[in-house]
Amino acid sequence: MSRRTKKIPGFERKAQILRAAQELCAKKGFAGTTLDEIARKAGVSRALVIQHFGSKKGLYEALIDDLFLNHPMEEDPELKYHMEEKDDAGVLRAYCTHAYEHLAAAGRDSPLRLVLFAMLEKPELYTRHYERRKSKGITALEEYIRTRIGDGAFKDVNAHHIATAFSAAVTYLILEEITVGRFGSKEAFMEHLGTFTEALLKGIRKNGDESVNLAVEEGLP
Repeated sequence: MSRRTKKIPGFERKAQILRAAQELCAKKGFAGTTLDEIARKAGVSRALVIQHFGSKKGLYEALIDDLFLNHPMEEDPELKYHMEEKDDAGVLRAYCTHAYEHLAAAGRDSPLRLVLFAMLEKPELYTRHYERRKSKGITALEEYIRTRIGDGAFKDVNAHHIATAFSAAVTYLILEEITVGRFGSKEAFMEHLGTFTEALLKGIRKNGDESVNLAVEEGLP
């Protein structure tokens, strides 16, 4: 009697294809990756890839969607905790930790490489999805800065400019980590960012003499 192979649900198969596509495209770019390669990597047929996504463009759009909407920054429990406590250094530390764990820890397989390929190969898709990504990450930090301005803790600065500059600095250092392995560990990454963060908080706090600690912490205080 032959054994029946357990059928994988469609949503799991779709996720399997997306994972394969992300890994390949992060290394070769979308233009340099074929549907046949993605299908082989996922262990499915090319026809099944088309069945789920319609076309290569459809797969690309789903891939970018998945990339931008997964791991939303504002849902990070540590970030939310420090925002509620109005712990400024804790907020920035949690932001950096989240970014490292979801973008840098994978090294050369980082999804951030896929973002770079998207910017170069499909700028129209990147632009469309950037607004959605921004609302998930930068805006959360921007709103926190506005709250602290309202509290009288921060100077009357442009919250959007500060949030964008901080995010850009974090992203740049992550790019260095995933391309040339500049830091080699989360601890070294956070230590390097600590200098920038201290200068930032001293510049925007009304009491700019307070010290800042961005050392890696395990769990919530």
